Amino acid sequence: MKMGKKGNASVGTVLAVVIGIILVVGVAIPVSSEVITSANLSGLSSTIVGFIPVFLAIGGLVLAAFMVAGRK
Repeated sequence: MKMGKKGNASVGTVLAVVIGIILVVGVAIPVSSEVITSANLSGLSSTIVGFIPVFLAIGGLVLAAFMVAGRK
């Protein structure tokens, strides 16, 4: 079964999305959470900095959505 250029682009997109999600979920969020925990912050600064892993996750989802939507 032959795949045209569009099929190859789809495979590339899927690989890019999977690798991006693995990097965000497996590396960026745990590392940022550990750094935030070891920073020993309190008060408002702790609350604000505590949202960084959440924004990383949202950013990863948005990036994946744009990558998939951009290839169609």
